[in-house]
Amino acid sequence: MSAAKNYSFFKKYIPMKQAVLCVLIFTAILGHTQVGIRYGYGSSSFDGWEGHAYRLIDVSRTDFLNRNMHFGVDYWFRLKKRRIEFLPELSYTRFSSSTVTDINYALSSANFYFNVQVYLLDLQEDCDCPTFSKQGPTLNKGFFVHIAPSVRYFMQKAESTALSLTGNTLGFGIRGGIGLDIGLSDFITITPMLNVERTTRLDWKNLTLVTEPDQPVQTISSDHSAFSGAIRLGLRLNKGKRRR
Repeated sequence: MSAAKNYSFFKKYIPMKQAVLCVLIFTAILGHTQVGIRYGYGSSSFDGWEGHAYRLIDVSRTDFLNRNMHFGVDYWFRLKKRRIEFLPELSYTRFSSSTVTDINYALSSANFYFNVQVYLLDLQEDCDCPTFSKQGPTLNKGFFVHIAPSVRYFMQKAESTALSLTGNTLGFGIRGGIGLDIGLSDFITITPMLNVERTTRLDWKNLTLVTEPDQPVQTISSDHSAFSGAIRLGLRLNKGKRRR
């Protein structure tokens, strides 16, 4: 994908002023605590919906609702005696729209993830101070594996010149991967991550009403999988209360 297309996608789907305002409100409400701001970008696959959209067209199918952009906030807490950390997250995902035979498909989702991070190389560490304050190599103190059960509410839209169809569906899934905390100071931690994700089969009710208006109405189901890179900005607002 070209740089121009990337810029167009960012500009269209990420309202920066509103996002920054939401983050400021969120951190102000929580006050003296530890929060994170997340951004992710990756690729998704909806095999069932894609197969239905392209079923009468002999072309390569590679980009149906394929790109996704993810923005979220989380709250941090952990076990006292082991480096197992919990970061419940609220987020929003926007998928790139696709046009097939004059039908435009659009999709987004509101999400809840319960992130669990396990620091396998530093599991015995019982200090809840930031990564920056911990002793030892960055890899040992910052590397973790993570897993997150999820609940996702998908918002769908299919639109042709004759009809516009909207729908919603609820999905449950699991996300996992690896990450590395990089402490910049006692206040700020940057965490790059790689994620893979699967979601239970998702229904798009009455989708054939748009694609085949003269045929009996059907609901089309699809699996969902995704791969993404993400980065988290961790903000420690209670530095003075850290326990050693």
